Amino acid sequence: MSTVTKILIVAGEASGDQHAARLVAAIKEELPRAEFLGVGGEALAAQGVRILWPASELAVVGLLEVAGRLPAVFRALKDIGRALKQERPQLVILVDFPDFNFWVARLAKYWRAPVMYYVSPQVWAWRTYRVRTIARLVDRMVVIFPFEAEFYRQRGVPAEYVGHPLVETLPPLPPRAALLQAWGLDPRRFTIALLPGSRASEIERHLPAMLEAAMLIKGAIPETQFVLPLASTAPREMVEEMVEKFGVGEGASPGLSLKIIDGQSYAALSAAHLAVVASGTATVEAALAATPTIIIYRLSPVTFAVGRLLVQVEHVGMANLLAGERLFPELLQHLFTPESLAREVLSLVRAPERLEAMRLGLARIVNRLGGPGASRRAAMIAKEIITGSSMAIGKN
Repeated sequence: MSTVTKILIVAGEASGDQHAARLVAAIKEELPRAEFLGVGGEALAAQGVRILWPASELAVVGLLEVAGRLPAVFRALKDIGRALKQERPQLVILVDFPDFNFWVARLAKYWRAPVMYYVSPQVWAWRTYRVRTIARLVDRMVVIFPFEAEFYRQRGVPAEYVGHPLVETLPPLPPRAALLQAWGLDPRRFTIALLPGSRASEIERHLPAMLEAAMLIKGAIPETQFVLPLASTAPREMVEEMVEKFGVGEGASPGLSLKIIDGQSYAALSAAHLAVVASGTATVEAALAATPTIIIYRLSPVTFAVGRLLVQVEHVGMANLLAGERLFPELLQHLFTPESLAREVLSLVRAPERLEAMRLGLARIVNRLGGPGASRRAAMIAKEIITGSSMAIGKN
C-alpha cells in the first residue's frame, strides 16, 4: 500500500456535508496519511478536504430544478472524472446525494476505483429499481438505519449497518432559557423553530408559507416567538430578504419576533416547544431533541406527480418511518398552505395530550438509531476496502 492514501469524497446537502466531515475525521485516525478531495461544503473544507466543487452549486431537488443546474453538474462531473484519472484515489466515498452521486459512481467504475456508499439514498421508499444500479456500481453500502441493511442484502448488495451519525454528535446544551437568552429571545414565551430546508430551492418553496403561517399563529397566540436556524449551505441573504418582505424579524412593525441563527439546528429544536421542519434529516434531529414537530414539504407539480407513481411507503418523514406510524403530522404539496400549517400548530398547542403522546413516541425512534460510534465503524469499513483493494492491486 502506498504511503499516501487518496480518497475522493462527495457529499451534497448540509447534513451530508456534516456526516462526511465526521467520517473524514474518523478515517484520519485510522489512516493518518490519507489525503481527501471531492465535493462538499464548509464542514468538509474544515477537515482539510480539497474541494473540487462546492456542494451548494449542485444541491437541488426535483426534475425541473435539476434541469436548471445541468451545466454546473456536467462541469463538476468533468472535473471529478479528471481527478479520478490523474490522482487515482484508492477509494471513492459517496454520501447520499443520489442523483449526482450515481454519475460519480459510474465514473469511479470506469477508472476502477472501489466505491463505498455512506448514507443510503431512500431507494426502499421510492424508485426501487435503482437498486440494480447500486448493485452494479457500489462495492459496499454503509447504512445508518437497521432496516436498510436487510433491504440491500435481500437484493444481493453487500451492506453493513453502522448506526446513525447524528447520535454521536449531539452536543451538550445549556438550559433552554440560556439558549433563548443568548439569541435575544424571551425564555417565558412559546417558541417555534422553523426549518425550511438546507437548499435554496427548498427555502424558496417553503419559507414564504412558513412566514405567513407564523403571522397567523402570532395573531392567535400573541406571545409566540420563532427561531430560524440556517444550514451552512442555505443562502442567508435570500432568507433575510424573504423575512424582510414579510415584515417580520427583530423589531419589525407587526411585532413578530423571529431570530435567524447560523447553524445550531439541534439547539434550536431543543429550545423550541414545537417545530415546523422540511422533510429530511432534520426530522430525525427533532426526534433526538424530543421536540413535537410538523413535517412539511413541497415539490414542483411535475416532480410530485412523478413521485406519487414511484413512492412505496406510507410516510414521507424519516421520523415517521422509524416510528412505524404517523407520529408527526405531514403537510405535503397542496396540503401545505399557511392556513393549514397554522391550524395544525394551533390544534397541537390546544391539545397537550397530543403533544405528550408525540414525546412518548419519540423514545421509540431514538432506540432504533443505535448507539454512538457510526463514523468510527464506517471508517473501519473504508480502511478495510482500501487495504483489500491495495492487496489486490499488489497481486496483479
